[in-house]
Parts: sequence; structure tokens; C-alpha cells
Amino acid sequence: MTNDFQSITNTLRLLVDNVQKPYWGKAEFWAAALIGILGVIVSAIGLYYSVKAFKEAREAKHAATEAGKTVKIQTITIELTEILQKLDKLQPQIQFSDARDLLTEISRRLRRLTSPFQKDPELLDTINALRAALTSASNSLNSVQPSDPNDAAEAPLAVYNATQGDFASISNTVADLLGLFEKKSIDFGDESDGST
Repeated sequence: MTNDFQSITNTLRLLVDNVQKPYWGKAEFWAAALIGILGVIVSAIGLYYSVKAFKEAREAKHAATEAGKTVKIQTITIELTEILQKLDKLQPQIQFSDARDLLTEISRRLRRLTSPFQKDPELLDTINALRAALTSASNSLNSVQPSDPNDAAEAPLAVYNATQGDFASISNTVADLLGLFEKKSIDFGDESDGST
């Protein structure tokens, strides 16, 4: 029994010695602390690069969006230029059916090009003027519509005389719109440089 008592006493002494010795004085503490500190440092570095990557991705997305807007505006200006060229080729001998086809084509194209910008305050007045000119041209053309297609040859300049003023108004308004879209393209270019 004394051996058992002695063994228990020795075990208790070892326990008391270990409990009384501060934890930071042990190698296990410093190993765990070092691993913990390294973990915090690695996590902080990872967080820094994650935030940096997020900011760069957001800037890249913004730049891509602005570039897309600029390309879209440039595409619109090309189409508006094509429409202006068609309007410039209006001939005095134009027949009703040719004038109707021209007006239908340019009206459809202009409405498609301008509809996304109907609420843009910079373009609103010009778009409204363009739509009014298209309506006026349609009314003028309808006023000289021959009841018999054979009658169209009897008044060779009737269609031209009735519509050339309206086509000129459309052409002028398209030119104004072209200038406004070119300005938007330039403005987008300034914004994408980061200068605001």
C-alpha cells in the first residue's frame, strides 16, 4: 500500500508542478501561438488581395460597360449617317411607291435607333422633333397618294414637291441627333478615362 501511496503522491506532485508552471512557459504554447499568428497573417494577406481583386473587377466591369456604351453610340452614329445619305439622294422624279418605301424604311430605322433614348433629357426634344417630322412626312405623302397607280405619271413632281420639305426636316433633325450622339460618345470617352 505504501507503494501505491507513493505512486499516487508522485503523480499528484507532477500534477501540481505542471499546474503551477505557467502555460506560456511551455513549448506547446509557443508552437500553438506561432501557428495562430502565422494563420492570422496569412488570413490578413488573403483578405487584402481579395479586396484588391474585387475592386479591380468592379473597375474592369465599369470600364467594359462604358466601352460597350461607346461602341453602341458609334454604331448608332454610323446608321444615322447612312440614313442621311439616303435622304440626300431624294430625286425630284420620285414616285409615290418609292417615297413610301423610303419613308417606311427610315421611319422604322430611326424609331428603332431612338427608342432606347426616349427618356434621355439631352435627346428628348430632338427625338420628339424627329417623330413629328416623320409624322408630317407621312401625312404629306398620304395627301398625294394616287388613287390609281397609273395617275402617278400625270404629276411627275407632285410627290417630291409635297414631301421634300418634310424629308429636309427629317434630314436636319437626324443631323442634330447625330451631333448629340457624337457628343455622347465623346463624353463616354472622358468618363472612362477616370476624369469626372
